[in-house]
Amino acid sequence: MSLLMDELYYAMIGSPHPDQWPEYLEDNPVQAHGMYCFREGVRLGLLLAVESFSPEVGE
Repeated sequence: MSLLMDELYYAMIGSPHPDQWPEYLEDNPVQAHGMYCFREGVRLGLLLAVESFSPEVGE
């Protein structure tokens, strides 16, 4: 990956967070961390979309 992607990953995701994994995946840490990363990516994308489609406040 590129240096920028690495920096963004470590800034936004970082090391695994088992406390935030679904219980049904506690025995599969690779899939659990992948699901966590995907969820965080979708959340960030939705936040960016809301921000970009919202009208400017105070125009």
